[in-house]
Amino acid sequence: MSSQWILAIFVLLTIGIWAAQLIWIYNRTAREGRDPFGPVSGAAIFFVAAAPVSILWPNLVDRVADFWENIFAPEMMDRFRNGESGEYSVPRLIVAGKTIPLTQDRVQIGRYENNDLMLDHPTVSAYHAEVILRPDGKYELLDRDSRNGTRINGTMVRAAVLKHGDQITLGALTIHYLVGSDSDSSPRPESVASDD
Repeated sequence: MSSQWILAIFVLLTIGIWAAQLIWIYNRTAREGRDPFGPVSGAAIFFVAAAPVSILWPNLVDRVADFWENIFAPEMMDRFRNGESGEYSVPRLIVAGKTIPLTQDRVQIGRYENNDLMLDHPTVSAYHAEVILRPDGKYELLDRDSRNGTRINGTMVRAAVLKHGDQITLGALTIHYLVGSDSDSSPRPESVASDD
C-alpha cells in the first residue's frame, strides 16, 4: 500500500472521529435541553479533541461559540455601524498595548483567569469590575465591590456610562475605552464620568 493511500485513510479516519465527536456533543447538549448549535460550533475548532475539550473546558467552548455567533450574526454587528458614514466602529478597551474589542454584551475584568479580561496585578481584585452593554447601545462600567476601587478619569465610581477616551483605573492599572476609527482613537483631553 502506497504512502498516499495510508495518508488518505488517516485523513478520513480523523474526519470521521471529529464528526462522531460533534454528533455526540450535539446529542448530549440536546438531551440537557440546551441549544446544541453553540457547543458544537465552539468545539468544532478543536478538531479531533472536540469532545475532550468540551468536557474539560466548557467555558472555553462557550467563548469560542460566542465568538462565532458575533462574527456570523449581522444584527449583532449592526449596533457598531455609524449611522452617518455606514462604517463599523467597534468599541474597545486598550490595556498595556493590547486591544480588546467589546463584541460581547458583558466583559468581566479581574485578576482571576476565568475573567474575560484577566489583569495579573496585585492591586486588581479577583473580580474587579465588568463592562456591560446597555439596551441603548452604550457600554457601562460597574465596580464589583473591588478592594481598591474603580475610577474613571480620576473620579471614583460604582457605575458609569463609558464615553470615547475615558481612562478607567482599576487599582494601579489604567485601561482606555475607545470608540471610533483609529484616526480618532486618542483619548479626549477632558472627560467626566456620568450616570446618564
